[in-house]
Amino acid sequence: MGGTAVGGMAAGGGSDAATAESVEMFVCGNGVHTDLVLPAVTPAMDWVEELAAGPFPATERWVTHFAFGWGDRAFYLQTRRWSDLSPATALSALVGGGPSVMHVTALRSPAGSPDCGRLLLGEERYRALVDHVRGSFRRTGDGAVMPLPGSGYGPTDLFFEAVGQYSPILTCNEWTGRGLRAAGVAVGAWTPFAGGVMRWVR
Repeated sequence: MGGTAVGGMAAGGGSDAATAESVEMFVCGNGVHTDLVLPAVTPAMDWVEELAAGPFPATERWVTHFAFGWGDRAFYLQTRRWSDLSPATALSALVGGGPSVMHVTALRSPAGSPDCGRLLLGEERYRALVDHVRGSFRRTGDGAVMPLPGSGYGPTDLFFEAVGQYSPILTCNEWTGRGLRAAGVAVGAWTPFAGGVMRWVR
């Protein structure tokens, strides 16, 4: 899907014109799953502060972005590698109805990655996207996110309690699509598969 060249890299067709207030964000996929990749700190949102309770390197100087992916708790936590996928876990995810988690990964900027599409969003649209992501975290009574210690695949990622239930209708990729729609990015009306998201942002 074509876009406007901004800053030497093609921006997705849903991008705003580049201004001083524009926020650069990415949508990245591996062919099966998609993540929203947002800058660590902007005037609209400080994810470092939001995620500081998690025992992973949210505050390290090299961290410029966080990747957010929502999905089925059992599938995420029991399938660290594709070889770990069991028929029971696959069937449970297919049927849906189980609890969800948010997977957060600390990253350097993915600019230039062939697995990612780039978008520029004005502040209002970016805030709408942030509201979608923030609203997907389950929180304590005082509003803090709820990390699951020791749940990450490595030292730079961590899982958090999330709201909502994964289903064949609300998949991990449809969650991404809903966030993009909330931000006014043109995507399909329903995006259950990774390809249905990525075609709109590349």
